[in-house]
Amino acid sequence: MKNLLRLKSISAVFGLMLFIVSCEANQDHVAETEISATDATATITTEDLVGEWKLSAMNTDTVVDLNNDGVFNSNILLETDCFQDMGVVFYQGGDMTTTNSRLDFKAGETNDDFKCLSGRIDSGIWDVENQDNEERLIITMTIDGDTRTHKRVLERTTNTFAFNVSKFESEQYYGNPDGTDAQDVTVLSLEYTRVN
Repeated sequence: MKNLLRLKSISAVFGLMLFIVSCEANQDHVAETEISATDATATITTEDLVGEWKLSAMNTDTVVDLNNDGVFNSNILLETDCFQDMGVVFYQGGDMTTTNSRLDFKAGETNDDFKCLSGRIDSGIWDVENQDNEERLIITMTIDGDTRTHKRVLERTTNTFAFNVSKFESEQYYGNPDGTDAQDVTVLSLEYTRVN
């Protein structure tokens, strides 16, 4: 399945658009369902995130056609069902579990196919903070014996939150496509939608 992926470059504007948080004061007349990071100060509490969330967007810096239908998308979820079970549960008290997936671009006998590696469950602890007029999610997890703490600035609505992803973290989801048609793709952001 050589040339399974066809890539077309576009400019990376997502980081700036998705993660700017306004410093304007809260407006009492704005309905709760309309409050977002663009019209509220940093006021996140743990109660805002407690519950189950499913991945709803995985945006890249390059459009891709993983399913070979001739339609290119910058949201990988529109190209593969590999990440359909990916999500996170934030528990009251600070515990969390995540269900993760990953694409392997060097599968098959000739190392030019891709396959989905899904169903890995990880656990850790979480918290939130309001700092410098930004809402931040703090996650600490141990994966393969390596403990890491990440702070992520959130773009948030009542039922969604999104954050940017580093190049290293991108490879955790998108595999290591070096030497393939997808080697220049980087995941820029992840968005989650509340399930309950």
